[in-house]
Amino acid sequence: MGNHMMDYGVMGGVPGGIYWVFMLFRGVAGFIFPLILLYLVYRFMKRKEGEFLEKSETPLERLKMRLVKGEITKAEYEELKKLIED
Repeated sequence: MGNHMMDYGVMGGVPGGIYWVFMLFRGVAGFIFPLILLYLVYRFMKRKEGEFLEKSETPLERLKMRLVKGEITKAEYEELKKLIED
C-alpha cells in the first residue's frame, strides 16, 4: 500500500516514535503527583498539630517542662511559680 515511514502515531500529529516519551511522562507524573500531594497534606497537618499543642500550653506547664528538662533548678522553679500564680 505504500511506505509507512512517514505515518503519524495514534495521538494525531505526534510521531509514533516519540509517543512513548509522552506516555512515560504521563505515567511518571501520575505516580509522583499523588505522592507530592500526600506529602504536602502530611506537612500541613503536622504543622497544625504543633500549633495546637503550643497554643494550649499554659505558662505553668512550660515552667514544669523547663524543670523536667533540667533548664532550671527546683529553687528557680518555686520562685517563678510564685510569680506566675500572683
